[in-house]
Amino acid sequence: MTTALIDLKTVARDDRGLHVALAGELDFHTAGQVGPRLRELAGSGHRCLVLDLCGLSFCDSAGIDLLTRLDRHCRAAGTRLLLCDVPPLVVKSIRVLAADRELTFAVS
Repeated sequence: MTTALIDLKTVARDDRGLHVALAGELDFHTAGQVGPRLRELAGSGHRCLVLDLCGLSFCDSAGIDLLTRLDRHCRAAGTRLLLCDVPPLVVKSIRVLAADRELTFAVS
């Protein structure tokens, strides 16, 4: 029996957008698991997709690549992607990879 290393759940849905929480490890393997669902949510007609990352315990370059590709997918669908409660180590990795030029962080 395998344990899921990543969890994706819808936290809130209202007229302002969709709020989704991602928890666990976002890496090469788990990005492939949640990527299709995130792209589906991005194209669901919401004005904004808020991705709460406070539950991430790990994120590698494949996870950050997923976030940048998701951002492009959101823009193409007319949806704004906002990252919120991003753990400091993940923020550091995003900056090292220069992905902060594309990604938007929500201000709490």
